[in-house]
Amino acid sequence: MTPVLISLLTFVAVACGALIGLGLAPRLPQTHLTGDGRTAVSVVMAVVGTLTALVIGLMISTASSAFSARVNAVETLAMDIVKLDRVLRRYGPDTDGTRDLVGRYAAMKADELTRRAEDATPSAAALALLETIDDQVTRLQPADDRGRRLKEQAIGLLEAISEARWLLAEQADITVPPPFLILVILWLSLLFASFGLFAPRNATVVAFHILGAAAISGGILMILELGTSTQGLVRVPVAPLEAAAEQLKTSKQAVAAPRHPEHQVLQP
Repeated sequence: MTPVLISLLTFVAVACGALIGLGLAPRLPQTHLTGDGRTAVSVVMAVVGTLTALVIGLMISTASSAFSARVNAVETLAMDIVKLDRVLRRYGPDTDGTRDLVGRYAAMKADELTRRAEDATPSAAALALLETIDDQVTRLQPADDRGRRLKEQAIGLLEAISEARWLLAEQADITVPPPFLILVILWLSLLFASFGLFAPRNATVVAFHILGAAAISGGILMILELGTSTQGLVRVPVAPLEAAAEQLKTSKQAVAAPRHPEHQVLQP
């Protein structure tokens, strides 16, 4: 079930709860809605409301933290890819082929994160490419201390890239357990039923109850969207990876471009 559909069902459930409360009030004895009866209902609903607020706050915090972690992972991945290309470039021409693979990996990873809306399976080709890069760096045989230090830096960056890759793969989606979500929606419906029970019956009250239900369903939608950040309306931005791939491509072209002498010697 998609987040949009769940939010629509939440809206219907909460709005129906408010309307049931408004419709039920005239059918109850007046003594149930005044005095001690009203106080008792208000106290019980205050407890339910506090519990609901705490649970929704926890859900928002968890979803937001997970989303931020994935955003940071993408930014770190892009930064480490650029650093790796720079280290390999400093190593020398022996790593030109490896640098080409690094550029391909950056573009492939950006494409993978973009198309996750249709296919949530991490690309096996991207993983194989990363492992190929790791193998090529491992096989390097530096001839001096400078080369060995650059090789160690490259290996460390590859480990960081691999960790970021697995973080994005393992935390692609954070789902809310359906029974938990159903319970929260029932609490919200019960709260709005109590609001309607003691509210005057006029168009303004009904309109604001509907608007409140819409606001709550929007909040549920954002929680679910943040938890499934590779699909739907809210997604992890892949601009850092795209920029890294473009930077590597530009750098490679700049190095490969022929140098034209400022003055040409004319041959007789």
